[in-house]
Amino acid sequence: QRLCAELKQWYQRRVRGSEALAGGKKKSDIEMYHAMQSTTKGSKREDPLKILDPSSKKLVTVESQRIMAVLDDTICRIRLVTLLPELTQNTDKYASLISSDITAMLKEHYKLEVLFSKVFLLQEEEETVAHTGSAKKGGLDGDVEQMSYDSLCTYRSQLQQQIRHSTRSIVRLFTRNHSSLEAVLKKVSERPSAATSLISTSNNLRSIIMEKLLTTREEEEERSRYIQQIIQREAKASVEVKRLEGLLQEASEEREADLNKRNVEIKKLKSDLAQLQKSSNETNKRIKSDSMKQELTDTKTSDGKCDRLNQSIAQLRTQLAQAVAEHRQSEQILRSRKIKTESALETWIAKYDTDMGERQDEYEQIEAVYKVEKQQLEDLEERFAVLEEEYNRIIEERRINAELKAEEERRLRLLTKAAVVIQAHWRSYATRKKLKQKKKGKKGKKGKRK
Repeated sequence: QRLCAELKQWYQRRVRGSEALAGGKKKSDIEMYHAMQSTTKGSKREDPLKILDPSSKKLVTVESQRIMAVLDDTICRIRLVTLLPELTQNTDKYASLISSDITAMLKEHYKLEVLFSKVFLLQEEEETVAHTGSAKKGGLDGDVEQMSYDSLCTYRSQLQQQIRHSTRSIVRLFTRNHSSLEAVLKKVSERPSAATSLISTSNNLRSIIMEKLLTTREEEEERSRYIQQIIQREAKASVEVKRLEGLLQEASEEREADLNKRNVEIKKLKSDLAQLQKSSNETNKRIKSDSMKQELTDTKTSDGKCDRLNQSIAQLRTQLAQAVAEHRQSEQILRSRKIKTESALETWIAKYDTDMGERQDEYEQIEAVYKVEKQQLEDLEERFAVLEEEYNRIIEERRINAELKAEEERRLRLLTKAAVVIQAHWRSYATRKKLKQKKKGKKGKKGKRK
């Protein structure tokens, strides 16, 4: 039964594993087996595991029927015995289900259990003080609490024997009274977990024995041949798996080489970009420092010129006052000179305005060139942003591919490990079976010789 269950599980795992490895592009040996099972296009596909089930559904021989009857009776007795603790502790609750004689037997059985528990506890206490030399001395006729350790052991053995006889008597009474037995088994369900496990194991044993009794020798041989065919298909599937693994390894190596090549190109581009950015930063810093130095120099020069001009103005004003005071007679000459000086000044102002207009035109031209260069810089920044987005997308695709590859490798390792474990179990089972057959053959030969 276990072998059949393991073969069914192995078959299902192999189908799933073969479909995953082939990727839906190539049929595996198991799929080919399914295709061979369908005789025509319109016929239904047969179950490939149907051969593992026995063809007969009922027991034919009297011996097999007797074996199953004994096993069913044993399971029924186990179910009844595991319910005795609940029945003995609640006899009043279940009095309507059982007869009076069974109730009396259950009460007596409960008293024996209580007394046995008390003796067991006293025996444990005596064991703790047995080495102190203060053990009690008494016989079986006295009170239980006054008994010695040896007397308690003897009394405990007697109680065990009485509990065994009481249990057998209760089971016999229930067996004679079928209505009470059916009512108790149907309505009482409180039993220990270990008892539930025992009943479940007994039911499993019954199904295994039932299937064993229903299986004929011809079916056993056919099942063995079918298992051998499955083993051969497994070997072919293993060869196909190894071939696919080799192809996968080659594809992985090619992809890894391509990724390494692209990584080298990306590193080179990054280094070039870093150098370009570094040089542009240095140029900007140098231009800023030169402009600041030039501004400081121009400021100092203009301050010196202002100071000198102020001094000259003061000297001229002093000279003018002296000249006005000393040479009032040459006022007209000075006025004429003043007029000439004002006209010259206007000329210089006009010339200054002309120069400033030219400077303004030159400034506007430089500003237009600056705007064009600024637009080109923005275009370059947009192109770099597109390249950066493409780079991030490529990195994300690599990460997803790596995760898919790791998951596929993990699933492949799990499938390989499961196949190895199944093969090891099968080889061990086949070896044990052959050894048993050899031992049986040797014993048969010895008997013939005698």
